[in-house]
Amino acid sequence: MDAPLHRPADGPPPRTGEDLARDVLLPLWACWRALAAARDRRAPLELDLPERRVILDDAGRLLSVAPRERLDAHRLVEDFMIAANVAAAKALEAKKAPVMYRVHEPPAREKLVALKEYLATYDVAFALGQVVRPATFNHILDRVGDADFRPQVMEQVLRTQTQAYYAPANLGHFGLALGSYGHFTSPIRRYADLMVHRALVSAYALGPGGLKGNEDFERAGEAISALERRAMEAERDTLDRYVAAYLSERTGEVMPVRITGVTNFGFFARVEGIGGDGLMPVRDLGGEYFRFDEGARQLVGEDSGDVYAQGQRLDLRLVEANPVSGALRFELPDRRIEPAAPARGRARVIKHRGRPANIRHQGRRK
Repeated sequence: MDAPLHRPADGPPPRTGEDLARDVLLPLWACWRALAAARDRRAPLELDLPERRVILDDAGRLLSVAPRERLDAHRLVEDFMIAANVAAAKALEAKKAPVMYRVHEPPAREKLVALKEYLATYDVAFALGQVVRPATFNHILDRVGDADFRPQVMEQVLRTQTQAYYAPANLGHFGLALGSYGHFTSPIRRYADLMVHRALVSAYALGPGGLKGNEDFERAGEAISALERRAMEAERDTLDRYVAAYLSERTGEVMPVRITGVTNFGFFARVEGIGGDGLMPVRDLGGEYFRFDEGARQLVGEDSGDVYAQGQRLDLRLVEANPVSGALRFELPDRRIEPAAPARGRARVIKHRGRPANIRHQGRRK
């Protein structure tokens, strides 16, 4: 048996949990509060969109799919990582060294016009002539408050944003309201971060492993951005297939969904609390003709006046869920459904006729 470890008589006493809390955790949280206060003054874009979390057992079997909990501890880590990313970029700028920036440009005008038209369906005003900042979108969400259609407005604000990318030209990060921002904190899984590390090694003579001097940052940024988009699409597809696998054990159940988007060819719906997005084609809504009201984001039956509006809640019976393709198939229960928060009060009670409807997997946009 190994001899027990003993503290030397002249050594320091072992640290207790109270010591660690006083000397490490309390200063850490105090520093985070300072960072959070600076973040509030900077007013970055605040979109609290839930992420899905897949839970597997020890054998790799799927147990559940649920929204990921977001704690202050997560915010602490996130704010410290952002601070490190900013510090790395500024350190390289001080040495006039190359930087692989994380660029997020302001929204294009055509997207702002689309947002204005969308918000008008909820009687939320949005002026196009103003200087658009991240706080501009935060104020929109403040006006929406806890309205039932808040998740749809947040998603529309997200769609209004441009997609971030990597480049050696510093165009700032609109969403974070930062002038110099480069990824630094994940060199093991992101090559852009590794390039920043190598640039720091070269700029500050930190040892071997620095840049060789012939790196093409612009070309590398384009390649990294393309690969990142591909990885994001793969991650979304994987999550959607997990959702389909989870729902495959619940066929026959009636479950709540929300209409997240309406087009002239149908509407998109999402299983609430889980995910599982799909398109319900307009041809499966009944034998009558449905008129698409683009301004109000709704489909209106010419004969019955039935309305399918964005933000509306429905109960659908799950008929099939394919974990390989991610395809879901539902049918509409034959009962009356009260629409939730219809745009401008124009939607009315809908009587479903029990016709089958197909909801197919659709990739979600970041």
